[in-house]
Amino acid sequence: MSTVISTTQTRLHSHADVAGATASGLCLIHCLLTPVAISFFPGIVPYLPGDTWVHRMLAIGIVLMGAVAFIPGYRLHRRRSLLALIGAGISLILVVAWSGETMNEAKEIALSVSGSAMLVAAHLLNRSFCRQCHSCETTSTCKTTSLGV
Repeated sequence: MSTVISTTQTRLHSHADVAGATASGLCLIHCLLTPVAISFFPGIVPYLPGDTWVHRMLAIGIVLMGAVAFIPGYRLHRRRSLLALIGAGISLILVVAWSGETMNEAKEIALSVSGSAMLVAAHLLNRSFCRQCHSCETTSTCKTTSLGV
């Protein structure tokens, strides 16, 4: 019975990281394609939700979804380097969302894309480490992928 529960939890962790990577990937695509779309179709600007609060709400959603998806897997393998990667990505996304109009567009895009890419990478690595774990069914932490760091 506990093996079935453990396998189900492992699948949920894997799906959660895919969802987190997908949300971060959509953020990345938004950051890259919105300026391109505006340059080709300037008439769409009035129809885009471009207020600062929209970006802040999207950033909060990405951060919350990312944390909920990342934490269960991290608890298994405890790779601090991944914790640093997701922390840096979250920080960049939040800095851009709360900088408002004080940041120039090029810097905003560069930081947003970097932060989103870090989040995608952290989720995919988290998923990979969880899939490599062979001792999760018998212990609460992974002995297979643990580096002790």
